[in-house]
Amino acid sequence: MSSWIKWIWSAAVLVNLAVFIWFLVETTSNFQRSLDLVGMPIMLLCGIPSLMIHMISIVVLIRKWNSQLSISNMIYGVVFIFILMFCTPAFINALEHTVKPERVESDPVSRTSDEKYEYNLEIINMSQRNNQVNLIVKEVSNQADQLTISLALDAKEIAAITTGPGSDWQWTVLEPTEKPGIYKLITTERLGMHKVYRIDIAEGISQEMK
Repeated sequence: MSSWIKWIWSAAVLVNLAVFIWFLVETTSNFQRSLDLVGMPIMLLCGIPSLMIHMISIVVLIRKWNSQLSISNMIYGVVFIFILMFCTPAFINALEHTVKPERVESDPVSRTSDEKYEYNLEIINMSQRNNQVNLIVKEVSNQADQLTISLALDAKEIAAITTGPGSDWQWTVLEPTEKPGIYKLITTERLGMHKVYRIDIAEGISQEMK
């Protein structure tokens, strides 16, 4: 019985410690920012108690690893295991609801061949589940207004993107069509994929052309 408790206790400590470190790294963006309103309560309610349990558990397990645990130690062990089992899912749940700063990547601003619009592609949170790809369009004659058109493109589909050197490169080419206000957006090899979209400037919508 004592041996089983020690093994389960050790596993609970190791799993909780690994998830706790993951929680800290993710919620602080590799320690580049402070905890947000989701992470801070979890840190106070689960993080600090978990750290205290880790320290106590390590000391007890090292001292008692080659000997039998006393009844009191086994009771403490069971209590600690249940606390860690509660805290571990709490860390994971907090990670799913943590607001992460957006990481935006874009190509240089280009102009359509009819000189009516300036445009560039914007990729937000490329490697994350909440990624988004937008076409940013500005009318040359009216730079004050900016149009953001969402593209039906999962950034995770992008195998590899290349940039530079300089500013004479593009991830996409926006071309006018015979219909007024309708443009064709073609991805370039620098985006690592080939897709074509129908862009309705007036409506601010896009549609992938198969």
